[in-house]
Amino acid sequence: MLYEGRTAKGAVKDGASLDELFEDLFSERSPEELEAIKQKYATKGPIFDAPLLIADKARDMLRHYVTHILPNGYKAQVVAYSRLAAVRYVAAFEAARAELLALADALTPEEKAMDDEALCVQPSKVQASVQAWRWREALAKIEFAAVISGGNNDDPAWKQWTEAAANETRIKNFKKPLFHAQAEKTDPLAFLVVKSMLLTGIDAPIEGVMYLDRPIREAELLQAIARVNRTGFGKRCGIVVDYYGVAQHLTEALAAYSDEDIQGALQSLKDEVPNLRDHHARVVGLLRSRGIESLDDVEACVEVLADERLRAEFVVKLKQFLGSLDMVLPRPEALPFTQDAKALSYIHARARNRYKDTPVLGSDVGAKVRKLIDDHVISLGIDPKIAPITLTDANFEAHVSRQPNDRAKASEMEHAIRSHIRKNIEQDPVLLRKLSERLNEILKTLANQWEDLIAALQKIIHDLQTGAVPGGDAQMADLPEHCAPFARLLLEATMGNEPPNAAQWLKIRNLTVEVVDMVADELTDTFWESHKRPAQDALGARIFKALRTSHLLPTANAPALKDRLLALARANHARLIAA
Repeated sequence: MLYEGRTAKGAVKDGASLDELFEDLFSERSPEELEAIKQKYATKGPIFDAPLLIADKARDMLRHYVTHILPNGYKAQVVAYSRLAAVRYVAAFEAARAELLALADALTPEEKAMDDEALCVQPSKVQASVQAWRWREALAKIEFAAVISGGNNDDPAWKQWTEAAANETRIKNFKKPLFHAQAEKTDPLAFLVVKSMLLTGIDAPIEGVMYLDRPIREAELLQAIARVNRTGFGKRCGIVVDYYGVAQHLTEALAAYSDEDIQGALQSLKDEVPNLRDHHARVVGLLRSRGIESLDDVEACVEVLADERLRAEFVVKLKQFLGSLDMVLPRPEALPFTQDAKALSYIHARARNRYKDTPVLGSDVGAKVRKLIDDHVISLGIDPKIAPITLTDANFEAHVSRQPNDRAKASEMEHAIRSHIRKNIEQDPVLLRKLSERLNEILKTLANQWEDLIAALQKIIHDLQTGAVPGGDAQMADLPEHCAPFARLLLEATMGNEPPNAAQWLKIRNLTVEVVDMVADELTDTFWESHKRPAQDALGARIFKALRTSHLLPTANAPALKDRLLALARANHARLIAA
């Protein structure tokens, strides 16, 4: 859990003098009036319930939320001093939102267009206004609600916040995300304000921050921070923002546990900067350990990442670095790391385009960092939202031609072929395995002979793009195209590497057509679903019988071949249905 202590105008910590608070809240009063107010309101309750103080804190909380939490789509819980304060917070948030949207709208065009690096050095008020402009549509829609218990002497206006059924609905809605591709799965309720309710027993991973504004101790405190620290929706950890000064109480509550139990339970947001520095050193060091002297040498970095294990380690370390950066942004401490974040993310995008198996960064890095890196990578010609180019794309040849040298071109072609084989091998395992073997032999034979290697790779790509079958398959010319994978499988299973004579090929051809027709007659859109298992077993029995009566292979080999043919039929479902 990450912890941040904050104060708003008039906020006091537990045990502190109230003199400064009174002077802040009632600065317009005369000394005599101020003294009379002090005598009348000599306890903290009326102070922490004061509308002016609540308005000040609500404004600060909302600015913090819009700057650091809203971009990642998380929600907030506010722990108020009293039930009255909870109710007042709802109205205060509504007013603070209107004020913040007005400030955002009043920004200059230059401020509205400010990038994240420029934003890092701006005052917090400007940061909040710029983020509010970026997220103005979401900010205008979010809702605030109190969830409190009821009492006999409550103000009638409180009833909407104390009614049990309504509160159950609010809790359910609060657990839904703010953003989702399917609008019906979202809900705009972003802030729940409580006094004691929901500090325990609620499981809401979408909650990214808890704003504490009352004394809270021991077990209740531990359970409360456990709520906000629940991972989910891409959240690494929760944030507790303390307006009351409960850190000492948390230390006391944790003292009852062993060091192993509590290690890392409370970590200041300031401590995330050393973590950021460490994660940065690890990912950059990974490349430097392989001889990379500068991240500007993008092609060298991408070539190093041809090693699959290194590539996987690079992605893990990059996500850790960008995740820490997202926690720190847009604080000025993040600024020294933004250039390398963009450079490393571009290297990742290039590696993903070349090796095809590199995962997207996605929600692992947070929306603030994702915007920073996406803007940069897109400006360099790669859209991270678009899948890597494949050899069947119409502009694949142009993509290869743009590579900086022959080695890079050959690498792009090699990995496009490997990706195509990996993705399609279940549809024609015999052919694509042979192509893989052919590829490996070419790479071995023509190593470092870039022009010859490119020409050989172009031949393989042409075969794959046009559907041409390399030598040895001419006898299949009279078979329908959708039957060819089945014929190749049956040929291999019955003949091995020996070519069939005319009589053998005729029997294999006839068996192929029989099996394919048998499968096609049974197929429906839902045939391979689990509830159709009896129909699948019946089809398998018929295929087994056909194999056994063909006398093309020993009966003992028929069960395994039957299973391979069923798997091939499943992989080619769409082609067989369309045939």
